[in-house]
Amino acid sequence: MKINENSPKHSKKEESNFCLECGECCKRYYITLLPKEVEIISKFLKISKKKFLENYCELNVKIYPKSTLGVLTYPSTFFPNKIIELIKKKSFEIPTSFFVVPQVVLKRENKLTQTFFNNEPKKDFRKACIFLEKNNFCKIYPKRPIPCKLFPFIAMPDLREQYPFCELFKNSQKDFSIESKKYYSRIQKYFKEVNKKSFKSIWFNPPKSGELFYSDTLLGKISIEELIEMMPKK
Repeated sequence: MKINENSPKHSKKEESNFCLECGECCKRYYITLLPKEVEIISKFLKISKKKFLENYCELNVKIYPKSTLGVLTYPSTFFPNKIIELIKKKSFEIPTSFFVVPQVVLKRENKLTQTFFNNEPKKDFRKACIFLEKNNFCKIYPKRPIPCKLFPFIAMPDLREQYPFCELFKNSQKDFSIESKKYYSRIQKYFKEVNKKSFKSIWFNPPKSGELFYSDTLLGKISIEELIEMMPKK
């Protein structure tokens, strides 16, 4: 990942101020969780993992047409009728099989958010992370998920162009490429385990419902029962 070498160095407080002025990343993205992170955050909140998953998390499932067998690839014949109808409603093709990406993410909810422009606060209602508080503070900041810690320095090709809104990224020289590689290794390991063992064996008390996407297009709601039906044991 390229570093903006012309940018001045900033203190942690200055970097924090950049984030508190904006908070856009908390308003734009779904934050993926790994099982270990659920354990860490639930302990921080002093609640059970079951309660945390039920109250603060939801399913986020993405499907991609795929013609060859592989990890997390399942025949479309196993898909529930409701899911097939959602795909047809958007006029997408229904191939013989799909690559299914099942994730547990932090819930997003409609709330009054605040952003600063020229030091003047602007408030509006929009979807944001359930843990985003007033003045753009994070309720679980000390134990926030790894994607939150890495953002906006996630080291993947061409990601720089996706964050034109981020003042911290424009004004920093950080390079989190090593940390990013470690995180992606964990993600790959997680999906391999899901493929080998099944989703419910990894998540003992998964969220009961969430959203289904065909690539990046929202299809509609999906239940844990429908997800399990889509991913039969191999």
